[in-house]
This record gives sequence, structure tokens and C-alpha cells, in this order.
Amino acid sequence: MMHVIRAILYILLVSLQLSFSWALESDDPKFACSGTLLGLTAYRINYTERLNSGDILTFRRRFYDPVVVELLVTACLGIIISVAFLASILGRAGKDALTYALEHICLITLWILFLVGSGVFTSRWTNLGWCRGSYKICRILEAIKAFSWICWALVTLLILSSLYNMIQRRSGWWSAADGRKEREPSGSGSYPETRATTTTTASHTEPLTA
Repeated sequence: MMHVIRAILYILLVSLQLSFSWALESDDPKFACSGTLLGLTAYRINYTERLNSGDILTFRRRFYDPVVVELLVTACLGIIISVAFLASILGRAGKDALTYALEHICLITLWILFLVGSGVFTSRWTNLGWCRGSYKICRILEAIKAFSWICWALVTLLILSSLYNMIQRRSGWWSAADGRKEREPSGSGSYPETRATTTTTASHTEPLTA
């Protein structure tokens, strides 16, 4: 059951990072948050690099935020890691390579990257309430901030669920990360144990009497 929960969390993590919403082109505030982290960060980078007029927040032209690039790279890494371990959980692919140890190393790396990126981004764009209703770029920044923390929370849940799954199955760090019991090889245990028995015939000889 726990491996199913892990699969759902990985699917959510991929969805939040990969799916690019057409709602980014909408001026409605409720649609501004429909884009996901990968699309939002890519949109932000494209916006700042092609900005000819001054930005409403920084008054700068044609620039990019390093923290946004960091979140974009982290989102790409998260997609690759999520797809790999999702294939391991659902299809038992790469059993020899995709172990619990590798999964935790990847997830902890993502956890640190999301924490640093989300923390720096939040501290830089703390209060955007004054422009959120009037400027689309402010809503984009708010959405990036929200989705980056959501991705960090999902990675945290994945670390805990993977650790619990490993303990529950009494598996080691180098066991396959699919979280299921090993399948018995075909033919083993199918037939009852047979033992070769030998029968001895006792010949009773009676003495001949005259």
C-alpha cells in the first residue's frame, strides 16, 4: 500500500513541475496560479530577458533572476528523478540500480535545492500584495513562490514515505526501491517435497523339518 502512496506523490511532483498551463496567458488572477513550476520559471526568465521597458518591481531591463534559474534547474532534476523512480515503483524497472540509498540521496538533494531556492525567492519577493491585482508579473511571482514550497513539501513527504516503506518491508539501503515483496521464482514451492523411499521385503525362512 505504501508503494502506491509513493507513486501518487511522484505523479503529483511531476505534474506540478512539468505541465505548462495555457492560463499563463490569462489576465485573470485565478488563472495566474494555474501554471506549474517549470512553466512559471521559464516564463519568468523569458519575460526578464526580453524586457525592453523597465520592470515594475526592479526598473531594470533585460535581466534574469539567478534564483529563478536555480528553481528551473531543480524542477528539471525533479522531473527526471520522479520519472525514474515512478517507473521503478510501478514497473519494477532498474531494480539493480534504483535502490533505496540512491532514492534518498536524490530526494535529499532535491529537498535542499527546493529549500534554498524557495527560501531565497520568498525573502526577495516577500510582499507582492500591492501589485498582485494590477500586474500579471506579480501574480506569476506569487505562483512561483507557492509552487516551489508545495514541491518542497511533496519531496519531504516522499522522503518520509520511502523511509517508512523500507522499514515496513524490513529492506536494506541497497534493496530495490520499488517497495514490494520479492516475487518467488516460478516453479519454486509449487510441488511438495518428494522423498525417495525404498521398500525392503523381508523374507522369512523357516527351517525345513523332516
